[in-house]
Amino acid sequence: MTGAPFEIDTDALHAYVDGQLPAERRAAVETWLAAHPDAAALVAQWTRQNEALGALFPPVQQDPVPARLNPQRIAERVRTGRLEALRNIAAVLVVVAVAGSLGWYLRGVFWQEEPVYERLIDNAVIAHALYVKEKTHAVEAAADSPNLMRWLSNRISSPIDAPDLAAQGYTFLGGRLLPGEAGEAAHGPAAQLMYENAAAERLTLYITGPLPDKKEVWKLESRRGVDAYYWANDAVTCTIVASLPETDIRTLGKTIFEQLARKADSTWNPSAG
Repeated sequence: MTGAPFEIDTDALHAYVDGQLPAERRAAVETWLAAHPDAAALVAQWTRQNEALGALFPPVQQDPVPARLNPQRIAERVRTGRLEALRNIAAVLVVVAVAGSLGWYLRGVFWQEEPVYERLIDNAVIAHALYVKEKTHAVEAAADSPNLMRWLSNRISSPIDAPDLAAQGYTFLGGRLLPGEAGEAAHGPAAQLMYENAAAERLTLYITGPLPDKKEVWKLESRRGVDAYYWANDAVTCTIVASLPETDIRTLGKTIFEQLARKADSTWNPSAG
């Protein structure tokens, strides 16, 4: 009995990109792609996205087991913390009984929401890894596109200009608009600006409007093999993502902060973070 004919559709193309087709069907897809350049371009884009995600999230078995997951350390923490946990629970129950609001109070005691800046830094690093190696589509709109910064400013609801980093050896390539998040403590859309130096080394800025609390925050962290320098004030948030020495990224941060926030040197906090 003969099986159904092999149809080259979206599912078949995804299976091809994921390496799930047998040799004869891969050959059929490749022949078909040669005659359909638009589909070939889309398949190439999927392949690049898979490579970027693979670079961000390598197989778990290659990673060393974190010290915090060591069974002996876990058992020790359980033993030493059990009595303290019981005392804390008893104290909480007493307070809740007096207040008359058990569920809501326990939520406030035991659950703390991740700070928004943590998600902003993560999003900035992921977007950097996804686009920084692109050759033809590194940016959505080139630096000389009409009204680029006005468009991005309107979308993030905060007036921004592309910082001038020529003195630091970087040329502005352009930018793109990235989606925000939904939810109670979400942030809005983000503008990603990309720069490149003479050695073809790139850095990106991930910029959003001010957060609701408008607090001034500084964070310098290394995540997924790159440095992320985050700062926020009452006008804007910005995360600089690059592979640079700490002194260099802090110097860039000072220049970018002064231009985006339009504040004098006296407001800069180079030792924070």
